[in-house]
Amino acid sequence: MSRTIARLVMAATLIVTMHVAAVPAQAAVCDGSSTSLGDGGFEVPGAPDGGIALPAPDEMPPWQTTDSNFEVWGDGFQGVPAGEGASFVELNANIPGTLYQDVITTPGETMHWSLLHHARIGIDVMHVLIGDANVADPVSDTGWNFTSPDLSDDTTAWGAHSGDYIVPDGQTCTRFAFRAVSSGAGSDSFGNLLDAVAFSIPVEPTPTIHITQPPTDTGATPPGRPSQPWWPALAILIGSVVLVAASATSRRRGRSRR
Repeated sequence: MSRTIARLVMAATLIVTMHVAAVPAQAAVCDGSSTSLGDGGFEVPGAPDGGIALPAPDEMPPWQTTDSNFEVWGDGFQGVPAGEGASFVELNANIPGTLYQDVITTPGETMHWSLLHHARIGIDVMHVLIGDANVADPVSDTGWNFTSPDLSDDTTAWGAHSGDYIVPDGQTCTRFAFRAVSSGAGSDSFGNLLDAVAFSIPVEPTPTIHITQPPTDTGATPPGRPSQPWWPALAILIGSVVLVAASATSRRRGRSRR
């Protein structure tokens, strides 16, 4: 009996193990990630107004970089105001770098991305890259299923750029990256200022219910209706009937007296 029970326990354990193994696991690269992009304004840890900060690659989560450090500018540094908030970054910290994040996504969803881009000298060019985080390589063109056109801006103002991305089937962890392409300064460590990075999932508008109020009486007579209220005419009719009845009663009494 004990052997039979032991065999049943082992069989049940095997079935449970096989069931658990059949459930698809979240991609390891998205462990600890969320469904939205974080710190799109580069405010944490940020940089002092008019100054600069150089956080190490592990000091500005959830952002990651292919460079040896981040380069964060405070509002007004080198005469450049922040696009929003008080801080922004330079993609060309030491090399033409790529900044990226991994976000949990739902296949089939349309995601809207937007950002602000500014040149440091002349005209700077950058790209937005999006792809499956399991295969998208931050240091090459391998594995990306979306690359934006050249995003080119000069030093006169922040340029606003945006677009839409439909998450492919089976892609539950998506990498969003921002890569320096060229620098107007002609230097690997100069250019491509970035701020106000955002992603959103457009929401279908809620139908608006319109309640039509009954028309207000303006005094005009609607077609097919009498111009006067009905009750005065009814009152006159009832009065006439009463008078006629009273007159008839009076005549009968006069005859009976004769």
